[in-house]
Amino acid sequence: MKRVLLVVVLAACSSPPHVDVAPDAAAPRPDAHVAQPDAAPPAPLAIHGLGIQGFWIQWGHEAVLTAPLYTRQSGVDVTINTPITRDDAAIDTGLAAEPLDELTAVVSGHAHYDHFIDVPHILAIAPNARAYTNQTGRHILAALAPDRPGCSTAAAQPTLDRTRVVAMDDALASHTDYTNCPDQRPDGAPLEGTWLEVSPHVRLKAFCSMHPAQVGPYHFGAGAIDQDQCDLPAAASGWLEGQTLAFLVDFLDDQGNPAYRVFYQDAPTNAPSGHIPDATLAEKAVDVAILCVGSADAVTDHPASILANLQPRFALSGHWEDFFQPVGSTAPIPLLDVTGYVQRAQSAMPGTGDGLTVDGAAAPGRHVLVQPGSQFTVAPTAF
Repeated sequence: MKRVLLVVVLAACSSPPHVDVAPDAAAPRPDAHVAQPDAAPPAPLAIHGLGIQGFWIQWGHEAVLTAPLYTRQSGVDVTINTPITRDDAAIDTGLAAEPLDELTAVVSGHAHYDHFIDVPHILAIAPNARAYTNQTGRHILAALAPDRPGCSTAAAQPTLDRTRVVAMDDALASHTDYTNCPDQRPDGAPLEGTWLEVSPHVRLKAFCSMHPAQVGPYHFGAGAIDQDQCDLPAAASGWLEGQTLAFLVDFLDDQGNPAYRVFYQDAPTNAPSGHIPDATLAEKAVDVAILCVGSADAVTDHPASILANLQPRFALSGHWEDFFQPVGSTAPIPLLDVTGYVQRAQSAMPGTGDGLTVDGAAAPGRHVLVQPGSQFTVAPTAF
């Protein structure tokens, strides 16, 4: 029984004057950025759904990748805590069509193995990218640093310079906003987050979030790692969660103004954790919300609550597939009510999908349950 429970657990997966009225997700939040009348509209934003919670987001010659999962293990092996072997060949195949030299950032909101195990190899094949994650993720990848003080053996894998892994919740250099969950703020960190410019046309800001228990009270991979590791975790249970984060990703025009704003979560939340403060949303509306379906049944009113907060133009939902199956499988996570999730999302986002295409055709609505391999384009807002 314990083995069955753990398999299910692992398949689960985070201005203008204020008017105090009930939020309405039916209409996108007005965009505070207004282009000059003679300005040309920006090029469309391109998004490739890679499966699970991996999304390649490209604008111009710069891309952001939300950490994918190409390494697949059997549920039995993970349940009995067998060491995990990262599948570098599968990662290479999965990303073969992407311009890896244009990848700027790999984003992961927590360090569970299904979000983070493939990241070291991605950084090895994408020379211009850095990982943006939490402190636990940074401590894990310190196992690949060329300087590993106190470690008795040399790194068994190619080295990874420490500057290529950024902890957004480092209290001494925090870029995480704790406005909606001040109890999570570490000593020394400011309450309000700050933007981190990762390239001339991309900036990030993190927001305190949460990861629900996956089955009843059982929470797999809970806890944090608070010191640099000498080796990568051998088994799934060693990839601990750390502080879960949500992200805003802004793609900036040549004047430094946000042309597109993307919200990303890799775990569902209970409000207000993982939500974005109104003052931040007043600066620029969310064009696309990338949401997590896994563990949706373990929180309250997901995704309606986060959609009411964000009021995005469009929403793409991933991490509903059973990742013990081969890459590309569309078998859902066992016991997860995917149908109910989609119904709630569609109810929260009525209207047509004008401005969003899926595999070259107009989207049927503003919300899409993402199938592995789907290609999306997002048109700019009206100028």
